[in-house]
Amino acid sequence: MKIKRAPIVFHNVISTKSRCKTDEWFHIARDFRNAIIKNDLYNTGPLIYKVSNFDKSVHEADYTFYVPVNMTLELDTNDKYQFYKEWKFDDGLTLRHADLDDDIEESYELIRASAKAYNLELEEPFYNIFLDVYGEGIIDIYSPIMKEG
Repeated sequence: MKIKRAPIVFHNVISTKSRCKTDEWFHIARDFRNAIIKNDLYNTGPLIYKVSNFDKSVHEADYTFYVPVNMTLELDTNDKYQFYKEWKFDDGLTLRHADLDDDIEESYELIRASAKAYNLELEEPFYNIFLDVYGEGIIDIYSPIMKEG
């Protein structure tokens, strides 16, 4: 596995948050994608998500989803959606988690170990960039670097 250091940027990103069971997050992601399409928009990039506040006892977590869309939006202030004209991080570590059957936590630990070796402080939770490749999924894990040295 190769860890790379790189910036990341997406334009016209819409996001939403939801708390759900950890084995049901993809339903929320699908509904989010469908809501985008129903509003005459289309995705111009991958689904990006992060997971926080995991409660093992009930297998629930907070999920934040981000999707680049084809145009700039004017959204009224609300609790359901946020819009970013430019969603970017100038520096971060990324690692491809190619086999979704493997434990993603092991990949997270590799990124943490690399950051520690190079004296980097990372933002957590990490961003998971879900890529659909030939009907299968892979995840590029991205963690912004908050501090170096």
